[in-house]
Amino acid sequence: MLLSERIKLAMKEAGLSQVDLARACGVKPPSVHGWLTGKAKYLRGENLLQAARALGVRQEWLATGSGPMRSTGDASNSATAPSMIRALHPEDPLPDDVISVPESRIEFSAGNGREPHFELEEDNEPATYRLSWFQKERINPERVKRFRVTGDSQEPFLFHRDTVLVNLDETEIVDGKLYAIRYGNDLRIKYLYRRLDGTLILRSKNPVYSDEEIPADLANEHISVIGRVRDKSGKGGL
Repeated sequence: MLLSERIKLAMKEAGLSQVDLARACGVKPPSVHGWLTGKAKYLRGENLLQAARALGVRQEWLATGSGPMRSTGDASNSATAPSMIRALHPEDPLPDDVISVPESRIEFSAGNGREPHFELEEDNEPATYRLSWFQKERINPERVKRFRVTGDSQEPFLFHRDTVLVNLDETEIVDGKLYAIRYGNDLRIKYLYRRLDGTLILRSKNPVYSDEEIPADLANEHISVIGRVRDKSGKGGL
């Protein structure tokens, strides 16, 4: 089965359009059209990772056609489940190569202060990540936070009450990447794009929501980037 055929099959089963897949991968729809028409023979790197996650299939299957389309022996999908997360009994000590990341609640002071205040959600179970994953992604584990998603603006990639892992050190905007931002006194999860004139575009994956275009002066006054979303977890949509 060709790459184009695998993508078409996965898109059909996932109920995604070309526009949906393009948004999930941070590319333009013509790029996805090239994948579907066979102009592109391979998917690699970030495109492969994001496409597999959005389509709910194994990266290896999507890239080469080898192995099962989806993971077997577990109800979750390794392409959509958080990278390198391991289940542990609450009473067991953490292995040396595992890092626990608790969920945080974010609070903002009155006015336009840029520095948010983080408080731990004591009642929620932390997520555990392998140290090797942080090293591979070049992320400082002391500079990450987990937040809970509210609303449906990023469905079907993120569902209400999913959680996201945010790297606080990545605040420089890279077009098409997913970020946690402060907008006024609200926390939002949005794909960001910046035009040459400084206009900031806030994009949602859910096509029901239109792009928000914020002029440079208003963006500088009311919006600050908290960090880039680097992982997700949850059972939204199940």
